[in-house]
Amino acid sequence: MIGYMKLVPIRLVAWMNGHIARGVSRCVSLLSVALLLMGCGLPLPLPTQLPIEIPGMPANWDDIQGLMGDLGLPDLSTLGNVPGLEALSGLQTPVGAIAFQGPVEMALATGQRIPGTDILFVGAAAGDDAAQFEINGLRAPRRLGDSLDFDGSWPGMSGVSYHLRLRVYHLGAGQVRAAGVQRLVIENVHPQAAAVGATPGSHVMRFPHSVTTAPGALFPGMTLGYSGQDERGAILTGLAEGEYPYRKIGDSVEWTGRLTPHLAVEYHLRLLYYQEANATLGGVVDVSLPGP
Repeated sequence: MIGYMKLVPIRLVAWMNGHIARGVSRCVSLLSVALLLMGCGLPLPLPTQLPIEIPGMPANWDDIQGLMGDLGLPDLSTLGNVPGLEALSGLQTPVGAIAFQGPVEMALATGQRIPGTDILFVGAAAGDDAAQFEINGLRAPRRLGDSLDFDGSWPGMSGVSYHLRLRVYHLGAGQVRAAGVQRLVIENVHPQAAAVGATPGSHVMRFPHSVTTAPGALFPGMTLGYSGQDERGAILTGLAEGEYPYRKIGDSVEWTGRLTPHLAVEYHLRLLYYQEANATLGGVVDVSLPGP
């Protein structure tokens, strides 16, 4: 993911997903993303300690690694070749587009295709030293540590490209596991706030997300903006009519809508930092795409 311990982002995302699925406080999961983003080299002017006490979140962010172990999450730290964000560093974001990128870890069962790609897991037998894949219709045996990469358009979506960098780290009877990073680029973005729901057959991708804007400007990819601060906190614009506009560090910021007429997103964010010159939101974004 650029100068970070490659395992930490994967474990953080697993932790976030588990907490959200169990309905545990979003605060814990979303502020964890801030750590992930800092670890990936993204410029967030954050302190090493939270300015307020949030239940379930270590006050000192240096303690997060120990918390991951306490949650019993798998340790992949011995996998030195798991791709990081540097594997995506040569990719450019076109003008008028938005890019989401972050860690990914997945299990594939026999006959399963990685969504959005031409990579098909054909199968693996117990004791085999290689799993059988098809990539672009061609046979592609993969052993432990081998790559599973993809660059191309997302099927059924105009102006959406997907980039994947994986390494196989587990082979089992009828199953493989792989870990790495992914990037989704959406062109011609024109955010529109709207209520969005689950679409049958859709594939939802979750990414860590951080965004900063200056007073008087919108946060990219949303219709929310920042208009400065006063003693009550950061002042947000573009909220639903009648909604309280003030947020302090750690407060939630939710936005749902469409980036293009056919692409729905849900942002689950927190105010990470604000000052007179700018404000930063961080958390996760769920992007709904056509299924495999």
